[in-house]
Amino acid sequence: MKMNTLRSLLLVSFLSGLCLAAAAQKVDSMMNIYRDNFPHEKIYVQFDKSYYTAGDKIWFKAYLMNGPFQSDISRTVFAELVNENGTVVQQATIPVLNASAASNFEIPTNYSGRSLYFRAYTKWMLNFDTAFLFEKNLPLITTASTAATKPAAANATSFQFFPEGGDLVSALESVLAFKANDKYGLPVKVRGYIKNAAGKKVTDFATGHDGMGSLKFTPAKGETYAAVWKDSTNKETTTALPQAKETGVVLNAMGSTGSVVYTVKRSEEGGNDFKQLIVEAHMDQQLVYRAKMKLEESSSNSGRIPVDQLPSGILQVTVFTADWKPLAERVVFVNNNDYVFDAQFRPLLKNLAKRGKNVIEIEVSDTSLSNLSVAVTDLNANAPLEGEDNIYSHLLLAADLKGYIHNPGYYFNSFADSVVQQLDLVMLTHGWRRFKWEDLVQGKLPQIKYPVEDYITLNGTAVGVDPSKLGKDNQMNLIIQYKDSSKQFMFVDVSKGGKFTLPGLVFYDTAKVYYQLNGKNRQNGSLSLSMDNDLLKGYPFLQALNANKNVGLLPPADVIAKNKALLEQSIQQETERSKKAKMLEEVVVRARTKSAEQKLDERYTSGLFRGGDGYSFDLTSDVAAGGYISLFNYLQGKVPGLQISSSGPTGATLSWRGGSPDLYLDEIRTDASAISSMSMSDIAYVKVMRPPFFGSAGGGGNGAIAVYTKKGGDATGGADFKGMSQVTISGYTPVREFYSPNYAQDNPLNDLTDLRTTIYWAPYIFLGKEKKKISLNFYNNDISKSYRVVIEGVNDAGKLTRVEEIVK
Repeated sequence: MKMNTLRSLLLVSFLSGLCLAAAAQKVDSMMNIYRDNFPHEKIYVQFDKSYYTAGDKIWFKAYLMNGPFQSDISRTVFAELVNENGTVVQQATIPVLNASAASNFEIPTNYSGRSLYFRAYTKWMLNFDTAFLFEKNLPLITTASTAATKPAAANATSFQFFPEGGDLVSALESVLAFKANDKYGLPVKVRGYIKNAAGKKVTDFATGHDGMGSLKFTPAKGETYAAVWKDSTNKETTTALPQAKETGVVLNAMGSTGSVVYTVKRSEEGGNDFKQLIVEAHMDQQLVYRAKMKLEESSSNSGRIPVDQLPSGILQVTVFTADWKPLAERVVFVNNNDYVFDAQFRPLLKNLAKRGKNVIEIEVSDTSLSNLSVAVTDLNANAPLEGEDNIYSHLLLAADLKGYIHNPGYYFNSFADSVVQQLDLVMLTHGWRRFKWEDLVQGKLPQIKYPVEDYITLNGTAVGVDPSKLGKDNQMNLIIQYKDSSKQFMFVDVSKGGKFTLPGLVFYDTAKVYYQLNGKNRQNGSLSLSMDNDLLKGYPFLQALNANKNVGLLPPADVIAKNKALLEQSIQQETERSKKAKMLEEVVVRARTKSAEQKLDERYTSGLFRGGDGYSFDLTSDVAAGGYISLFNYLQGKVPGLQISSSGPTGATLSWRGGSPDLYLDEIRTDASAISSMSMSDIAYVKVMRPPFFGSAGGGGNGAIAVYTKKGGDATGGADFKGMSQVTISGYTPVREFYSPNYAQDNPLNDLTDLRTTIYWAPYIFLGKEKKKISLNFYNNDISKSYRVVIEGVNDAGKLTRVEEIVK
C-alpha cells in the first residue's frame, strides 16, 4: 500500500514537472513569436528650435528605431500638430528614408495659444499601446508671454505611491517610492508623514529630486495607512497608501558594476505558491536572464543578473510562480555607456557680422553610415532649456516609459552616483512597456489592424465591368503622371475579381493615374476605377492632447522679450516680404534655364529616381555607345569605385563599396542578366546613384543603377493618353525646402531685414567610410551675435550622437 502511494506521488511529481517544462517551452516560443513578429517601433523627433512664435516654420526630422537598432519596419511616418483644445490643425504624411523622415509645419500667424502639441507615429505603432507614440509640447512665445514660469491657473497637486515590484505585502519590508506633480506634470515639493488607522505616526517623508522620493516601509498585517502631506500652499492633504496584500512576494533590484542585484522575499504564509519561483529579465523583447529560485528553507533569496554585455537601456525583471503567474515586476536602467558614436563639430569660418558668411565642418570617426541632422539657431532667441529631451534620453528612456518625465535630458548629462540614484526613482515611479503575461502563457497574439506597409500602395478595383470575365489574361495599363509632369508607365496583373495592387510608390502632393485594361474581355468602354493609396484616412482617433498635459516651461525673460520683438517686426514686414517674393518668383521664372542633363532627367525619371547624387549617361547623344557589347562593358571605368567583371550566365558581377548595387530597368527592379542581354540601341539614359539610394528597399546601402529604354513617339516628353480614363490619387505631403539666403548674389529679398531665428537647417547629412566629413555654408542674419548648433543622428550600428556647441 505504501509503495503504491509512493509510486502515485512520484507519478504526480513527474507529470507536474513535465507540465512546468511544457509551460516554459510555450512561454519561450511565444516570446520568440512576439520578438520576431510584433516588434516595438519607437520614434524620436529632432526640432530646429525648442520654442516658437506665431508664423514660424517648425522644421523636424523623425528617427525610427526598433530596440537598439534602426527600424526597417515602417515606410511612412504620420505627424500631427494639435492645438490646446485637442484639435488636429495640421497633418503630414512623410516617406521613411534610411529609417528617418523629415518635413515641416507652419504655425498660423494668427495662432494665439500658449502651446502646440506635436505627435508622430507609424501605422505599425497603432497596433499597440498608443501611450508610446511620440508626443512633445512646443511652447509658443506670443505678444502676451510674460514669464518663464508654470501657468498661473489654479493647479492642484497629485501625489502617488509606487511599491517596488508592484505591491506591498504584509510583514515584508520593501521600497515605497512616491511622486508629486501638478496637473501639467511638473514636479512639486511635498513634505509629510505616514500614519496608521489609529492615527499614529509611522514615519516622515519628503520629496527630493523633481518631486520624487522613496522610503523603506513594512506594513503590519491587517493594518491600513495614509500619508498626510503639504505642498507649497501649506494645505494639508491626506492620501491613502496602496493596500498591502496578506501574502505574496516583494522584489528589490538595484544596479551594480556589470550586473543588477536582486532580492526576492516571500510571505511565511501562502503555501507552496511562493516556494519555487522563476526570475526572468528582458530587454527589447529579448530574454537575457532566467533563474529558478527556491524559497522552501528560507523566506528570501538573492541573485545577480550580468548586464555588462547588454546594450544600454531598460531591463525588465519579473518574478513568476512555478506555473508562470507573474508576482512582481521592476524596471532598471542599464547604462554601459556604449550607445554613442563620435561626431566632431568645427567652425572653419566664423563671421557674426550682419549677413556674414560662416562655414562649419562635421566629421565622424566611425565607418558605419551615419544619418545626421543639424540645426543652427540664434542663441539669444533659442536658448537651451535645462534637461530638455534629446536623442539619448528619448530613445533610451522616455520612449519605453509611460507618463511624462520631467527634464529627461538631465539624466544623461552626468554619470554621478546621485544622478544614477535619481534615474532609479524615475524607474520606480513610471509605467513601462510590458508583456501581457497571461495572454502569452495562453498563446494569445496581438490583433494587428495595421499591417506593415510598403510606402504608397495603390489598391485598385475595376468598376463597371463584369469581374467574372477578368482573369490571368488581363493586365491594367497605368500611366502615372506626377505633379511635376513626369510620368511612369506600369503594367499590373488584375485578379479575377478585378482587383490589383501596386506597392512601393513615393510621390508628393497628387498624381493622375491613367488606366486601361488589356487582354481578353477588356470592357474599357464601361470601365471605371476605384482606388486608394493605403495611407491613413482622416487619422484614427487617439486620446486628445489638451492644455492640461505637459505644458512646458518658457525660457528666461530676456529670451521671451527678444522673441516678442522679433515677432512684432516680422508681422510689420510680412506684406513687403510677400511683394518681394512674388517679384523674385517672376525673375527666377524668366531667368531659369535647364541643362540638357536636367531635361533628360525630367523626361525619363520619377519619384526618388529623379535628381540625386550620382552619375548620368545620355546614350542618345553618345555616338560611341553603339560600339559596346553591353551596358556593363560601357560603364567600366566610368564610375569611380564601381567594379564590373564578367561572370557566367548572368553576364556580369558588380561590386561597389563592398556590395552589389541594385539594378532597375525603367524603375522596375531587375537583375544583371536582363541588363546584359539588352541591345545598346534600346537604351536612352543611365543613372548610377551613390549609396544610400532611398528608392531601394532597406535604404540602398550599395547604391543603384537605373537603366531607361528609349520612348517611341515621345520626343517632346509627352505621353499618349488617348482613350484612357484617369483618377487623381493623393501622395505624401509636399515638403518645403529650407530657405538659406546667399547674400553673395543679388536678390530682391535682400532689401528686407533678415530676422531668421533658424539660421540653417539640414535634415539629411550622410557620412561614413567613404565620406567622413562635410563642410556646410550659411549666412548670418541681421540680428544674431551668437548661434547655437545642435547635431543629432543615428548610424547603421544603432549608435546615437548629439553635439551641442555655442559659437560666439
